[in-house]
Amino acid sequence: MLEVINREKGRSFTINDLAQLLEMSYAKTYNTFQSLLEDIEQINHGHRISHTVATINGNDLGIPVDAYRLFLLKRSVEFQVFDYTVQTAHPNLEAFCAKHFISKSTLLRKIGPLRHFFESFGVNWSTTTLQLRGDEKQIRFVLNVIYWVSFHGQEWPFRHVKMYDVVQMRRALSTRKFDPVTALQLDMFLGVCRMRIATGYPMSAMTTYEKIFPGNNYFTAQLITQDMFPTLDGHSLHNENLFLQFYFHIVLSSREMADSSFSELYFYLEKVGGIAWEFTRKFFNFLRPYQRQDEPSLNENHLLVANFARAVVSALVMEGHRFDADDFQPSYFLRDDNSAMSKLMYQYFDQETDNPEFTPLRPFRSELHHNLVLLLAPYLQAVKTKENVDVYLLTERSGFYSRVLEIFLHDLGFVHVLPETAEPNDADVIITSLANPVLLGDEIKLDPTKVFVWYADENSKQYYELYVRLRNQYTSRFIDQEREIEEEPDDIANASGNPE
Repeated sequence: MLEVINREKGRSFTINDLAQLLEMSYAKTYNTFQSLLEDIEQINHGHRISHTVATINGNDLGIPVDAYRLFLLKRSVEFQVFDYTVQTAHPNLEAFCAKHFISKSTLLRKIGPLRHFFESFGVNWSTTTLQLRGDEKQIRFVLNVIYWVSFHGQEWPFRHVKMYDVVQMRRALSTRKFDPVTALQLDMFLGVCRMRIATGYPMSAMTTYEKIFPGNNYFTAQLITQDMFPTLDGHSLHNENLFLQFYFHIVLSSREMADSSFSELYFYLEKVGGIAWEFTRKFFNFLRPYQRQDEPSLNENHLLVANFARAVVSALVMEGHRFDADDFQPSYFLRDDNSAMSKLMYQYFDQETDNPEFTPLRPFRSELHHNLVLLLAPYLQAVKTKENVDVYLLTERSGFYSRVLEIFLHDLGFVHVLPETAEPNDADVIITSLANPVLLGDEIKLDPTKVFVWYADENSKQYYELYVRLRNQYTSRFIDQEREIEEEPDDIANASGNPE
């Protein structure tokens, strides 16, 4: 309800308006709105918002959705026990139940779905001690994402770690200037690390990372000092340093629009070689024959190559998948097993399966395949395969909405936009902004079954309709392929004269 009200800032609603928008009864909408006002009063520490049911205005509520979501989250017993577990050195299940007047069986039932979610990423939440067990690296990434998504810059979540100290630590660790949101995310991550150390869970080992970046170099140089963590022994301090280096160079810097920091990784790995670089280099060499001549070479895209290598390093260090905020979202709309890049990736993996130098990567093939396909999804147009949906644009080539359309098509990945010099009817779909191009009759004869009329406006529904049209065209390719495969044995049998 608050999302609907806030989305229409300045607009006045009635209960009837909200009921229609939310598809709820008048009575339920009225009661929900009264509950919302009571919650806002608590958030505002007793300040009551005066509203009549006749006029409801989002500007008067004065509360962001993030703030209200956090308010509701903190009231839930599931979050309270989770937060108690994380921020307490020796959590006690019976003590928590007694304090919150809840039975042990009820509490365990309520946190069951969250425990199963953790288990899917290799983290076990004990039902006897309430401790989180598993790879400490993965535990920290899970905690970092949960606290970031939950608090989202609203307030500092940690009771025993001061934000001021973390900010000072971040500034001491790196002279690099981060944008405000990235700085907040980094503060949250450093807060999680300090909290885990304070509650008795220092980093135990970073052996794989040391093997990839041996010796004292840019990727292993000392970041943290003993005075930052006076209780840590030398071994733990060394591992904490390597974990932060892993975060800075492999996790934090991996983004589509990165600064020059990616170049250090690219040229270092190119110089020293090793499994991550060789796997990356061989893949892009394998991909070269499949690249379109009219698209920029992926081999020369150093940022893409560096991010590919980062994904390989991450899979090795994390021994599989590294928990990320994307794990809270629905799966990518392109199914991994259907995309052209996915098939090429499987082909490459199959080709290198017996290569002894890539033996350490074999156990993580599934996770690595998934992450790399998503990384390469925006570059599917650069790959020449018969599964791509060819699109011809018969639209105005200037203006804002034309540019937005081109970006939309490019980001779909499985679409290839034909050049202007191509024959329109060679395309699978012709997108035209001319609803009735009579005057083009002497120039071109369009196949009406291929035409999709595009209206140059910001109608999101039309984007969805276009996506469905292209997606159906894309999916039909695989149905046709499966039919060809099913028919092939009979054709071969007939050709050989074998009645079987």
